[in-house]
Amino acid sequence: MSKGAVVVLSLLAVSALTVFSFWVFWPPSRPPEKTEENIDGFIKVARVAPKVVVVGLGPDAVTAIAAQKGIIVIDAGISNSLTAKYRKTIESVFIRDDFAYLINTHSHPDHTGGNQVFAGAVIVGQENCPAEMAEYWKDPERIGKRWLETVNGYDKELGGLDAGSREWDETFCKKSRYQHACDDLAKDRIVTAPSLTFKDSLSLPLGDMTLFLVYFGGTHSKSDAVIHIPELKLLMTGDLFSPGGIPSLDEDLLKNDLRQRKKAVKWIFTRWNDIETVIGGHGRVMTKADLKLFIEYFESI
Repeated sequence: MSKGAVVVLSLLAVSALTVFSFWVFWPPSRPPEKTEENIDGFIKVARVAPKVVVVGLGPDAVTAIAAQKGIIVIDAGISNSLTAKYRKTIESVFIRDDFAYLINTHSHPDHTGGNQVFAGAVIVGQENCPAEMAEYWKDPERIGKRWLETVNGYDKELGGLDAGSREWDETFCKKSRYQHACDDLAKDRIVTAPSLTFKDSLSLPLGDMTLFLVYFGGTHSKSDAVIHIPELKLLMTGDLFSPGGIPSLDEDLLKNDLRQRKKAVKWIFTRWNDIETVIGGHGRVMTKADLKLFIEYFESI
């Protein structure tokens, strides 16, 4: 092969890789400009698989799966106004709006804050989820003050960063999610609990795939649910752990539910060959190696 032909082929390969990388992180349209006034420019879309996307702003993220009998959304972010934007993005990516289920991996407000955006779908959670949510929202004014303090803290941090840098972008996204959550409290936040709950396990058939849910036992919260879709070889784990298998635990909860946790770990192992990709509660895409390290940690204690 001539040297010129090699150069042409190399350029074509680089071009193809560039197009593929762009597709992974953005839907097939030009992303909006990133400015402080245009929050849409900071919203990212990662296509994990042909039927799976993760949409979010910084650490705020939801996962959407396009099934034959409807779209399933996993978690709903901290802000209903931001999650409304995520919903429109999901509709644009899948070119459909038939949302069948929203599943909360646990009760924490950064996973249930946008539930009202999917009020037309069946909202699913472990049976402890509604009570945990009610307990958290006993004093909305206190929550608003705490979130505003967080916003102010990130605002000060931004002052010491170069605008447009990666650090500035990351801090701005963190600030914005709390700012939107604060604004929602003053305008139109409706605390929306799951309408369909389960104790230990639940299956949701959706035509071309079935979602299997299991209660992990009190670990990060009192309502941690793990979701497996064998047809996609996909496992969703909420906030149980992060890359490297690093656990996110409530030490007080670990005294209880030991039997359920062992049962859930066994449940995962029976599905081991049907797991390739793991998605955490803040959009982190992980591997079976991360999952194995997490399980080994539990076996060690």
